[in-house]
Amino acid sequence: MAEMRIKQNGQMGKWYVSRFVNDHNHVLLSPKLVEYLPPHRKMSDVDVAHMDSLRQVGISIPKIYESLAAQAGGFDHIPFTKRDMYNEVRRQRGMRNGDVNATIRYFEVGTKADEKLFWRCQDDYKIFGDVLAFDATYGRNKYNLLVIIFSRVNHHNQTCVFGGAMVSCETQATYVWVLQKLLECMEGKAPKAVIIDSDRSVRMEINEVFRRLTTSFVHGIY
Repeated sequence: MAEMRIKQNGQMGKWYVSRFVNDHNHVLLSPKLVEYLPPHRKMSDVDVAHMDSLRQVGISIPKIYESLAAQAGGFDHIPFTKRDMYNEVRRQRGMRNGDVNATIRYFEVGTKADEKLFWRCQDDYKIFGDVLAFDATYGRNKYNLLVIIFSRVNHHNQTCVFGGAMVSCETQATYVWVLQKLLECMEGKAPKAVIIDSDRSVRMEINEVFRRLTTSFVHGIY
């Protein structure tokens, strides 16, 4: 029976409520529970980033939800439910898989149309690839994937990006695979020096892939 009618005053051009009926054919939800209705529940970007960071270190969603409740002063102060968190994880996975496949198809079509799709990166690497900056410290994006950038500064003091990779996990095997793919793209040429951060695990992978291809390999730390 609930009803609200809105009309416009022809002379003044203003809208007004011409009829309002507050009778319902069901019991209304308590005001303190309204925020749990689907239209009112929402995870902010900060909430999503916090959840993702905790999941990366192996904390389950129920534990994360309990932690958020403790910080907020109770479960009734959290504007979303555990189900919303599971739905966000499912949404990220679906988006990631769909976009990744679309990106792969895009580059596959590009390579068929242009066999030298990445010729400029190859040429830059031939000239400036004696020193390679390996940056695996980029922040994670909305897909929760780590971005790895291979670059160098040229003779104009400009940054040359030789290549990049997006990986879903930071394991030794992953880094080895990325470095091997870089060598494959750059026709097997290994750098003489690699500038990295202080992550010792990354050094091991670089040694494994590059050392057998060059005799003047050194580590740089910044």
